[in-house]
Amino acid sequence: MVLKHRKRSSRIDQADAELLPRIREIKAAHPFWGYRRVWSYLRYREQIIVGKNRVYRILAEHDLLVTRQNKLKACRTPERSKPKTTLPNELWGIDMTKVFVQSWGWVYLHLVKDWGSKKIVGWQLSARSKTEDWLEALQLALNAQFPDGVREATDGQLKLVSDNGCQPTSTRFMAACSVLEVKQIFTSFNNPKGNADTERVFRTMKEDLIWLQEWTSFQQLDNALKRWVEDYNTDFPHSSIEHLTPCQYEQSYINNKSNKHSLI
Repeated sequence: MVLKHRKRSSRIDQADAELLPRIREIKAAHPFWGYRRVWSYLRYREQIIVGKNRVYRILAEHDLLVTRQNKLKACRTPERSKPKTTLPNELWGIDMTKVFVQSWGWVYLHLVKDWGSKKIVGWQLSARSKTEDWLEALQLALNAQFPDGVREATDGQLKLVSDNGCQPTSTRFMAACSVLEVKQIFTSFNNPKGNADTERVFRTMKEDLIWLQEWTSFQQLDNALKRWVEDYNTDFPHSSIEHLTPCQYEQSYINNKSNKHSLI
């Protein structure tokens, strides 16, 4: 029995040794990824059959686990629950964050995320954060997702979640949404989870890209964001959408919808 146990251990050690270099590469590119996301990427993007416990063990043995940060937990308030959806192009969120660029100062990233598919459908980087900058991000998203027109494609069913800032509540922004028949939903005051789906992608972006280097020019950051958003949409699996990437999930929905129509 002892010899059998040793042979099994030797095989496990060999398999771990073969998997470790790839895990190190993934962690080097995404240092804030936890074991679940590393496992998901290996299993669903690279088709490597491996268990979550094994990935956790390898990460733990080589000091690659992410340290839990309890201080980052937001205080939850008993406010109304946020809207939810599993359908693409039904519920979007819009928000803004800022990034410091050396010799430039603060620049502002405006982003629109599809809560159903998890896809970043539009974003815009600018030197300011005025109403027109928020509108440009929204218009880029609408043009990309609905090239034939948003009203015809959504029949006025698209909803846009935002906080109560001066830009999304401005007369100009609200008038534009009204013309486009995009229904605005505002989070309740002092409710950190109201626009959490959109804010979460900012955290992912900062952990994966923004915080990993110092930015020296606006153009450098803009180019890096273009590459990162493309990778996020096409190469980042999400457990909440069956470990598909946002683009895979969106395309799967389109295909299923087309198949249903063809059967009618």
